[in-house]
Amino acid sequence: MRIILFLLLLCSPAFAAEWTVYSNPRFGVSIDVPPGFVNDVPEPENDDGLTFHSADKQAELLVWGGNLTDGDFKLDSEIRLNRELDHDWQVSYRKESGNDWSVYSGSQSGRIMYARSNSSCKGTQAVHFRIEYPEAQKKDYDPVVERLSKSLKAGPASDCT
Repeated sequence: MRIILFLLLLCSPAFAAEWTVYSNPRFGVSIDVPPGFVNDVPEPENDDGLTFHSADKQAELLVWGGNLTDGDFKLDSEIRLNRELDHDWQVSYRKESGNDWSVYSGSQSGRIMYARSNSSCKGTQAVHFRIEYPEAQKKDYDPVVERLSKSLKAGPASDCT
């Protein structure tokens, strides 16, 4: 009986859907995009990244790259974190590795947010993702966040001098 149930689960649409990869040549950012997430908003004119939404529109994934105006990854990370705090996010987790990467997460009004940034282009740029989803779906999104975090990469960038 367990084998039949396992085979049925493998054939279900949730398991059949594949992760895709989004790559941005301007900043060299690449990341795995979860099944069912689509980009349904116009691409920005500056080609810095994309916004994806889950099929039910309950979750939003932003992926982008950017130049560090003063060349300081750590300061850039602090500024982004402070913007979240200014928008009343209750940040409950924060970790960083010097000038290499930073992560933080928090909650607000029944929603969870998780953000990660990696330094790139010899410390003059950074690549980022930020996902926001309903707190009620935390168990479903925990493995998604883990894969997103592991898959965020900074590769060759056309904007890297």
